[in-house]
Amino acid sequence: MKLEREEAVEIATKECENNAVIVCTTGMLSRELFEYRANNNLGHGKDFLCVGGMGHASQIATGIAIDQIDRPVYCFDGDGSSLMHMGSMAISGTKKLSNLIHIVFNNGCHESVGGQPTVAQKISLSQVALSLGYKFAKTVEDEIEFVDAIDKAKNSQSTSFIEVLVRPGHR
Repeated sequence: MKLEREEAVEIATKECENNAVIVCTTGMLSRELFEYRANNNLGHGKDFLCVGGMGHASQIATGIAIDQIDRPVYCFDGDGSSLMHMGSMAISGTKKLSNLIHIVFNNGCHESVGGQPTVAQKISLSQVALSLGYKFAKTVEDEIEFVDAIDKAKNSQSTSFIEVLVRPGHR
């Protein structure tokens, strides 16, 4: 059974190293990351929330990963954002950055602006990522697979991509 997006955000955040940067796309993902950090008194100093910058999170994360090569960088992205700027995935994928993990939370819709459907669950974003140069790419839909994929991505020695299929909806 697919995870709720908010649950998947918590899982991913818990798996991040203490010194990791999280660049998070606009909309519900940023809200849920912000609330998780606030509710657990974790602070927001390591997060860059791309409020109003749909589709740009992966390039911001790539720039940080290039500049801070010894620091883990995670991009929390949405399916709509990824589809909007797929050319950005080609740039990220060909950079061979061992410190960049691009995670797409795929609920098949633009949830923050009314739930309009995307085509993202009709294609394999992980297969697209592989074709764009990512060396590790995996699609997951439960917690065990997700945690395992994050662990493998951390050890992949190149730019990694994880597509986590989540249910639409939010509290």
